[in-house]
This record gives sequence, C-alpha cells and structure tokens, in this order.
Amino acid sequence: MEPMHTEGFRQLTKIEDAIRVFLEAVGKPKITVESIPIQDAVGRILARDVFAQSYLPSTDLSALDGYAVRSNDLRDASQTSRVVLRIVEESRLGEPCHLKIASGQAVVVATGSCMPKGADAVVMVEHASRLRENVIEVHSAATLGEGVTQKGTDFAPGRRVLRKGRWLRPEDIGALKALGLSKALVVRRIRVGVLSTGNELVNSQQTSKSAKIVDINRPIISAMVKELGAEPVDLGIARDEVREIRQALTKGLRSSDVVLVTAGSSVGKRDLVPSCINSLGRPGMLVHGIAMRPAMPTGLAVVNRKPIVSLPGFPVSAIVAFKIFVRPLLAKLSGFPMPAERSIRAVLKERIPGGPNLRTFVRVKVERVQAGFLAWPLKVQRSSSLTSMVDANGIVTIPESVGAIEAGEEVDVSLTGDI
Repeated sequence: MEPMHTEGFRQLTKIEDAIRVFLEAVGKPKITVESIPIQDAVGRILARDVFAQSYLPSTDLSALDGYAVRSNDLRDASQTSRVVLRIVEESRLGEPCHLKIASGQAVVVATGSCMPKGADAVVMVEHASRLRENVIEVHSAATLGEGVTQKGTDFAPGRRVLRKGRWLRPEDIGALKALGLSKALVVRRIRVGVLSTGNELVNSQQTSKSAKIVDINRPIISAMVKELGAEPVDLGIARDEVREIRQALTKGLRSSDVVLVTAGSSVGKRDLVPSCINSLGRPGMLVHGIAMRPAMPTGLAVVNRKPIVSLPGFPVSAIVAFKIFVRPLLAKLSGFPMPAERSIRAVLKERIPGGPNLRTFVRVKVERVQAGFLAWPLKVQRSSSLTSMVDANGIVTIPESVGAIEAGEEVDVSLTGDI
C-alpha cells in the first residue's frame, strides 16, 4: 500500500489499496439464506438457480382471436382466390380442446385458448368472412405456426429460468409464479446500522431561528442502503462525546452486520469517531484518509470481525464515499455483485481541474443532443452543497495522474439520475 502525504493527514491511501485492505480484513463472510413469499422477493438476491419442471405453456395456444386451421388448406388463399372452410367447434378459454380437425375444417379460437389437434396456424378474424353460421371464407394465406404460441415457448423442463445471484425484478416474480412456486430462496438482507454524530444535529427543526441543523445524512444513507437491497438500522444521533459515540457504535455492532457512521471522521479536536472505533476492538481503523476529493476523511475499520465505515459529515462526501466503499463491501457480504451502475460517454463542455494526487469526483449535468451527450460541470462543487448532488445527474472521475480534463474531450459519466 503506497502512502501519500498531505496536510492534515499523516498519509493518504489510494482508493484501490484502501478497498483491498478493507475487504481482506473483512474476510470470507458467512452467507445465510431464507425462504420468503415470492410477492416479497422483488429487489432480493436469488440464492439458488431456478429450473423449470414442466412446459409453459403446457400446450399450443392461439395467439389471436380467429380460426384455428391447417396451414396447407390456405397455402394459396388470397383476395382473388378465397378458400371456404367449415367451422366444426369452438375452443373455450381455460378448457382443454380434444378435437382433431381434418382438411377443410376450422375451429373458433380466442387469444389464449387451446389449439385443436391437427391445426398448425390461426387466421385472424379480419382475414375471414362468415358465409353461413358454420362456414367461413378466408382471403389470406396462412403459414405454419402463424398465430400460434407453441408448447414450451417460455419454459421447457430442465431449462434454467433464473440464475442464482440475480436481483429479482417484478417480471421475475411472474416467472416464479408461472413455474408454480410460492416461495423464493434468497440471500438474507444485510443489516446496516446508520449513525450520525454531532452536537448541532437534530431530527427535525423546531423553529426557524434555531442554530441546530437537521440531520439529512441518516435518511440519505439509509435510502442508499435500501437501494442496494440491504436493511438499514437507525442508530440515531450521537453527540460529540466519547461515551455517547462508543455506546452508539457498540449498539450498532450488536444489532447490525455493518455500521456506517457520519461526521467526526477528520483529524480535528472534535473528530472523535476514529479513536472511539479503535477503543472497541481489533484491528480497528485500517485506513483513515483516502486520496480522493471529496470524502478524503473517510475511514475504514473492522472491529471484532464487523466492518465499520466512517463517512465524512458533509452530505456529498458521504454519498461519494458510500458509492466507492460501501457498494463493494455489501457485494462481498452478500456473496454476489451489485447491479452495474449506468454510465455513458459524453463530451465535456467546460474544463474541469483535478487535484494533485487526488482522484476527483466532479458533479455534472448531462444533456442529450443530436450528436450524443454533453456534460456540463456544475458551478458549485462544495461537498457541503446537497443541491449540487440533487441538480447533477452524473459524476465524472478525474484520475490522480490527470491535472485537468479539457473542454471538448470525451469522458465517461457515471449516471446518478435520468437525462
């Protein structure tokens, strides 16, 4: 691990080195699973492969409202060469159709009704005319399989329908239901304790003249935890007192798999979190001070085999540090990768400077134009400005070795919102 010196910290650690040291110290997690009703499984991680045991659909079905026919009978049908067929039956929705049709015959079908034996195509209602009650005249050719949903089109026995590690989506719930399942085996949600620190913080503002500050970090971080499929545990606000911070951290270590604590993470007199973490157990703080901007004061720790991430107090810094360090942590603890973040290529409209030996994360506004995408760096880049994150829909990363990215250059943008 290669340290870099900077004012305020004895050393800064490169992001990749910090993640490697942190995840190695976390060790190999014990992955536990649980069986839950499929209607509760959206957003959960599937713990085992799901295979089809039968055909779906279980028989050939009509994909149209019309007439089930033998395609050979209508090979030459047209407006000028119409073919007359006799209706022998109607296939009713939800009921099996045991009838077998012969040449010159047709069966009335609705979308989703069973195909009669011998029929291999469906003629749309619009392509036929009734001559008499049981006689139709067809004026359009039909091809083999036209208008038919064939047996096993969706699933056949032995087919792997869903792979373990998949983040279940609404359509996957439908697949599980169609397979006849009522339960899904999923990875247990990781419990993440979320703690804020600071004498100035309150849960809600009582008066407009109050000098207190409403804590926005906990709701933001808790929402990000939920977004990654984990379960936030609210640890409240701890004042800037060693005893109170230690008690809150201890509670988090007992009740959660991971603890995230915001503020008190730098090197000032009132930045008590690192020393409190170190007092709770070994190995304690592994990394404190990352070669990045914003979120330089981030700390990574493990106490009695449980990870703790000390996030900066400014909201933008906390958000960026969460994306960089908490995402890979939760991926390791769950045993499966996180869904990939969306990214695009865009042309930078204004020059953006980097930081000396710091990886810099710049908030941008991306717009779609005829030639592709343009990225405009927001004027305000202060890590204390939450609106700069709200107004942005992307982040551009400037590597440590790059002094600046010039206007007109094409850049990768990690999307944080819609364009």
